[in-house]
Amino acid sequence: MDVNTVAEKQDKAMEIETAQTLIELLQAVLSKPDSTATAAYITIGGMFGVAAITAVTQWLVTKSIIRSEHARLHTQLRSDFELNQFAKWQDEIVTVVSELLTHTDLEVCPAPQREKVVPLILKTQLLLNLNVQVHRNINNLVNELGLAVTKWEARGVSEILGIHSRLLEAAREAIYLPGRQAHSPR
Repeated sequence: MDVNTVAEKQDKAMEIETAQTLIELLQAVLSKPDSTATAAYITIGGMFGVAAITAVTQWLVTKSIIRSEHARLHTQLRSDFELNQFAKWQDEIVTVVSELLTHTDLEVCPAPQREKVVPLILKTQLLLNLNVQVHRNINNLVNELGLAVTKWEARGVSEILGIHSRLLEAAREAIYLPGRQAHSPR
């Protein structure tokens, strides 16, 4: 016989013998587990259980924190947006109502010009939220003032000055309300 063939047969025999020995050892361990192996299994299982519980708890806490921070940030951004929007609205309404009052003041303009008054009336109306009572009051007074100074309705000087006074007070009331109340429906 060849030397290589004999060596190959011996290697195969050793592999089979080693495999059989390992199988017998596993069968012995599984059939009669000793207390050390059982304790090791319980310890390892407990460690995996604690690790799993910790991971799930940490995930839930992190998810809750992220959700609450998102809500807080959303509220803050919305509040900042509404505040900025109200500040811009205040500036615009003050400018437009001031110009409208100036162009319809009979002492400043004895004969108000429709070309200047009508665009100011329209711009004022566009700035108003008619779901808010104070804004509806301003809208009614602006319409009344427009009818009076453009001669579509005959009004006396004292009536026009009365409309001016009421419009000024209504505009003050709308401008100095906090933003949330001035723009939300009542």
